Amino acid sequence: MSRLVIVSNRLPIGRPSGAGGELEIPAGGLVSAVLSALQRRPGSLWLGWDSKAEPKPDRLTQHQASGVLLLGLGLSRAELDGYYRGFCNETLWPLLHCFQGRVHLDVNHAAFYRRVQTRFARALHSILRAGDLVWVHDYHLLLLGRELRQLGWKGKIGFFLHTPFPPYDLWRILPNPADFLRGLGDYNLVGFHTASYRDNYLYSCKRELKASWNGSELRTTTGRQRVGVYPVGIEPRDFQPEHTGRRKQHRYLSRIVGSDVQVVLGVDRLDYTKGIPERIRAFESLIRRWPQWRGKVCLVQIASPSRTTLHQYEEQKRLVDRLVGRVNGELADPDWVPIRYLYRSFSRSGLIRFYSAAHVGLVTPLRDGMNLVAKEFVAGQYPEDPGVLVLSRFAGAAEELSDAIQVNPYLPDDTAEGIARALEMPLEERCKRHQALFAEVSRATASEWARRFTADLANA
Repeated sequence: MSRLVIVSNRLPIGRPSGAGGELEIPAGGLVSAVLSALQRRPGSLWLGWDSKAEPKPDRLTQHQASGVLLLGLGLSRAELDGYYRGFCNETLWPLLHCFQGRVHLDVNHAAFYRRVQTRFARALHSILRAGDLVWVHDYHLLLLGRELRQLGWKGKIGFFLHTPFPPYDLWRILPNPADFLRGLGDYNLVGFHTASYRDNYLYSCKRELKASWNGSELRTTTGRQRVGVYPVGIEPRDFQPEHTGRRKQHRYLSRIVGSDVQVVLGVDRLDYTKGIPERIRAFESLIRRWPQWRGKVCLVQIASPSRTTLHQYEEQKRLVDRLVGRVNGELADPDWVPIRYLYRSFSRSGLIRFYSAAHVGLVTPLRDGMNLVAKEFVAGQYPEDPGVLVLSRFAGAAEELSDAIQVNPYLPDDTAEGIARALEMPLEERCKRHQALFAEVSRATASEWARRFTADLANA
């Protein structure tokens, strides 16, 4: 069996787990699925940035984790500023998520992006063997396939985009949109979460490259490529709650929100794509329009710190802080606070306790590639008394989770109506919806995602 070589911007490196030098891997369905795919193919490895900024980052570091070899590529501070903080986070991230007003174009950042693609390709080419399958992940490495081809690699390369792919008119904001598409064309297989993202990519290729599509293959003047839809999932068993029932789990939250208070739960990175300010305004609208919920419901918003050195994220935190303070100041009673805001990260076991105790899961990003929190919330429910998922129609998960209450997060009143409907939903309907949602989450798991992609890459 051929080796599988994973390439991503960053390695999933944790702390050493003991004297043997093995590294702990951060828990997560995606990472676990990729590691499992690697473990099924002896000799496979994972290449990525080792999270260090080095003045002379030429030497590959080596680590062992779960029996898999991790090869770390160092980046200089200039590369981090230009490639990662600059082009990846200030250009590609907002562009791919359709926040065109936040896109910052800088020719120096673009030059660093291409330089890092070349460095990744050289490091990768030095370790590849004939017959290897190369699987490249995400927008940080759009052009890695082309760089690897230019070094002479003729083997199979696959690429998976974990973010949305934007409509053609937004893709054209890039300095040379056709060149980026030609670079993507050097992959044998390109995968997306949803049919909508795939269709945006295909249309851009048709317009810029005069490509044709026959339903499975994209053909251009320089070659052909398979393009597919591979919705990523979770492993539901990893988020099953303890067999204690919602009432006992709710005691865990009652110390925060008070007894006999229903919990609406939000769990996000603090990122402007996640729609946290819009969510707070929606919850405010709920309390003002349905005053009978005063003192009876609380929004618990977990916001994990994210990219704290970038000014856009500092600005987002200040906005959320102000909104939470204003809403609590205007609406709170002496014995009730409408919003509990937790600016910190929680372990998986901690999140499961939140999921299983919450009455409503409020997952309302303004734009999201998939959003696994929605699937984690579904898996974390008690089937006999499940909570209700309120989901943004602009999350990739919305194409699969049709039995959630789907809302427009740009309209606070629409989201407020979705929350009210969820809070008032009878048990029979809650159980029926949860059964359908759980069946979908159990079908499209993380391991199934990895299995399908690698099988299609092998046959590409």
